[in-house]
Amino acid sequence: MTDAPRLGGAARREYRRLNRAADMPPRTHHEVVRAAGIPVPADDGTTLLTDHWHAEGAGGHTVLIRTPYGRDGIAGVALFLAERGHHVVVQSCRGTFGSGGAFDPLHDEVADGQATMRWLRAQTWATGRVHSWGGSYFGVTQWAYCDGDERPDALGIAISARRFDDAILYPGGGFSIDTPLTWAYALDIQERSLPSKAWALLRARSAFRRGALAIPPSEAVRVARDADPQFFRDWVEHSEHGDPWWEPMHFAQDVETIPPVTLVAGWQDLFLVGQLADYAALRDADRPVRLIIGDWVHGAPEITVIGVREALRSFTADAATNGVRLDVTGGGGRRELPSWPPPHTAMTVTLTADGRLDRSGAEHPAADLTYRYDPADPTPDGGGRTLNPFSAGRRRQRVRERRDDVLVFTGDPLPEDLLVIGVPEIALPFSSSHPRADLFVRLCEVDTRGISRAVTDGYRRLSPDDAGIDGASTDGTGTVRLELAPLAHRFAAGSRLRVQVSSGAHPLHLRNPGTDDPVRDHSRLLASEQTVRVGGSDPATLTLPAEVTAPAHAGAASPPVHRRVPR
Repeated sequence: MTDAPRLGGAARREYRRLNRAADMPPRTHHEVVRAAGIPVPADDGTTLLTDHWHAEGAGGHTVLIRTPYGRDGIAGVALFLAERGHHVVVQSCRGTFGSGGAFDPLHDEVADGQATMRWLRAQTWATGRVHSWGGSYFGVTQWAYCDGDERPDALGIAISARRFDDAILYPGGGFSIDTPLTWAYALDIQERSLPSKAWALLRARSAFRRGALAIPPSEAVRVARDADPQFFRDWVEHSEHGDPWWEPMHFAQDVETIPPVTLVAGWQDLFLVGQLADYAALRDADRPVRLIIGDWVHGAPEITVIGVREALRSFTADAATNGVRLDVTGGGGRRELPSWPPPHTAMTVTLTADGRLDRSGAEHPAADLTYRYDPADPTPDGGGRTLNPFSAGRRRQRVRERRDDVLVFTGDPLPEDLLVIGVPEIALPFSSSHPRADLFVRLCEVDTRGISRAVTDGYRRLSPDDAGIDGASTDGTGTVRLELAPLAHRFAAGSRLRVQVSSGAHPLHLRNPGTDDPVRDHSRLLASEQTVRVGGSDPATLTLPAEVTAPAHAGAASPPVHRRVPR
């Protein structure tokens, strides 16, 4: 069926936002039509419903979008691009919004993407380049194109990664239950009636909280939503690192098959670490890759605007394909770099027994700081890189920092701005009364009013044979060297650095019950005593990739900052 396009509320807002955005080309075609519900056959005969947006006489390129979230939801983007003379093809993934079959995340994207590309290349109007586009699961469908013979001429991928499991499900060896639980809940309600959907959204916050505490964790979606998607149970079951079940869903592992790609990442986005690993692989293989990093959480509207702008830019013959553009958070402005990460100076700060971060380089007395981790009262996350809209992003840290199971170390007020761009690393002499323990470290900025906000963090699930522990013994003692997530942040003069050390950030990372199978077996919840050794000849240190606006100096020592920190 071909008709004049009509936009729903969300799509209409997106369309208006795109038209208001700076540096967009003007509209060249005013009469756009939408050929809706075109049946495109998959290789197994399943019908994949597809829309074609175009204007009469359009001779531009084609933008291909495959989505499990409904074709109407992306209609504002499709109309905007079609009005600039391009063909836009939007397809519902199998099992969603009228397409046949059942939606089994990741499993069918290679075959269905190849069938769609063959159909598209055979259309008489598809005379220009084909540029695939989109973020999150839209990005997953694009990585899948690279595992077949038919590929787009360019990829525009926002907030996604080639290895879905390593990137957002099991970072650090645990299970990031918050994100898959939120996604499963959203998928279950997306095609419901408006009243049913509204009721589910009103209950979502409490539902996520209940589901994340489900025993066993495989019951999380059933507890939260009374639904039981097989994919969630599969993800819990196949949580062991290197499980071969995941191999067919590790897309685009041969980087030589990847077309020119623009990656749009976010400092507060769950895919950040995985996406920067993808960038590094492409850069090292000398593949054309452009990287843009902004300060947003998953699904922020800015991502769509930048993604559309970059898609249109890629159709320009003289558009550069390489380079890095990033926003420096904390009011640090925007930077254009030839590559990521940029050169830097390593700045080391020492964690001390009296709760300070010392930049002087002086040696401090050795001391053991202990805390008790209890999975029956799991340490809360306090924000982070998650899909959960109720907790995502940089949150205030008052609740976490008042808990007895969080060690807090705070620096002196900075005498000048401190610019940190790259990957921080912490070295912690750490031991636990249990051979399997979690370590979660967060770097915060404390402003001049004393308000602490998260900047970045790192997590690892430790085991007796963990290769990341220097000199680890059978009881798990040793120095843990943990990389925090990359950042580009300006710590303002007068603010203070703060480091939190804990053994939990639930449900950003599923609580560790202390069992031998801490993802699948929560039949017991075993508390443990953790010890961090500071000072001495092998001190606990944080190393920052730093750039200082003026020569830094240690200054006079400030009064001790103790572990229990008021706001």
